[in-house]
Parts: sequence; C-alpha cells; structure tokens
Amino acid sequence: MTVILKICAVAVIGLIIVSLIRIYKPEFTVEAVLCTSLLLLWFALAGLKLAFTYMENLYGKLTYGKEYFPVIIKVLIIAYVTEFTSALCEDAGEKSIGTKIELAGKIGIFFVAVPVFKSLLDLLESLI
Repeated sequence: MTVILKICAVAVIGLIIVSLIRIYKPEFTVEAVLCTSLLLLWFALAGLKLAFTYMENLYGKLTYGKEYFPVIIKVLIIAYVTEFTSALCEDAGEKSIGTKIELAGKIGIFFVAVPVFKSLLDLLESLI
C-alpha cells in the first residue's frame, strides 16, 4: 500500500515539475518526463520484490504445469517493458517508434509462447 502512495506522490510531483518546465523551458520537457518515468519505474520495481517472492513460493508448491510458469513470467515481463517503453516514446512525441516497440513486444510474446502452443497441439493430437 505504501508503495502505491509513493508512486502516486512521485507522479503528482513529477507532473507539477513537468508542467513548470513546459512553461519556462519547453526544450527540457522530454528529459523531465523521462526522469519522472524512471523514478516511477524504480518504485514499481521495488514493489515487485514482494510479488516475486510470493510467486517463487507458489512455484515451489506447484506439482503440475511447472514448465509453463517461466513462460507466463516472460510474457508478463515483455508486455510490461514494451508498454512502458512505448509510453515513453509517445510522451516524447514519437508515437511511430512507440508503435514499433509494441509490435516487437507482440512478436516477442508470440515466440516465447510457442512452446505452450506446441504442448496444446500435442495434447489435442493425443486426444484424437
């Protein structure tokens, strides 16, 4: 809960700073947005430590489907990293680069998920 409050506080302060910079020195707006975004990412990643500890414990208790767990984690990481990077590009006024990053993320997710598709096809084949 405190992590979310920190993230919200940093976001509001960053928004105020970016607004002031946009008025007086608009050429530094991109840098201010980038610094604010990286600081928000830092706090978000600090909050993920608890989630990864929980997931590690959950993974240890799994008896079925352990081979799919890393695939799910990789897909989530690719999705979050590409979304964050795409949003940064769009904030910097480069929507076309952000769109390409999203496409690359979707392609990456597809390739990471291929073993799951193969397993599903093998299961269907064994049923037939």
